[in-house]
Amino acid sequence: MNSTTLFSLLVVLGAVLGTTLSFIVPSSDRQQTIEWLDNPRNISNFRLETDAGEIDNDALVGCWTIVSFGFLNCPDICPTSLSQLSPLSTRLEEVNFENDMAYVFVSVDPSRDSIGEIGNYVRYFSPSLLGATGTAEQLKGLARDLGVQFKVTPGSDEYAVAHSVTFSIIDPEGTFRGRFRPGFNVANFVHDFTSKLKPGYQL
Repeated sequence: MNSTTLFSLLVVLGAVLGTTLSFIVPSSDRQQTIEWLDNPRNISNFRLETDAGEIDNDALVGCWTIVSFGFLNCPDICPTSLSQLSPLSTRLEEVNFENDMAYVFVSVDPSRDSIGEIGNYVRYFSPSLLGATGTAEQLKGLARDLGVQFKVTPGSDEYAVAHSVTFSIIDPEGTFRGRFRPGFNVANFVHDFTSKLKPGYQL
């Protein structure tokens, strides 16, 4: 094979690879933040306690609600996750998001986490946060409807608590609509969230 033929083959190969890469490389490097459910889920009747009173299905009606699960003795994941809700709340206000928003942290460790302690804990991160908990059955029911798992393993002195690390999105009709994970980009979330709710979008 002479040099002219080799050069021609390389040019053709380069063109083929370039065409292939144009299909492989995404048009945008902005990742989708929210996982919207193809089949939104109804939430069974539930009732939890907060230091401001009870919260139930009726309390979800009329506003968008973001719910997370955890416990007060969580060393890093819970506080890191909750710390993101304050800038998110601020950003949604800055873009004049017209719908009311609510943010709820549910403790899955009611044996150690009192109602008052939960309330004080969440307000450390943001005054817009509401802390709640309930009986084991109440917590399991709501967690199941939101696709969240948790397990409390008692021990002699200390015990382990494991839980899903996710935020659940509930719409103003009280229906579970989507979820997202901690570590999200606030600007990306606001874009995805508000774009979904533009006029003409059918919930």
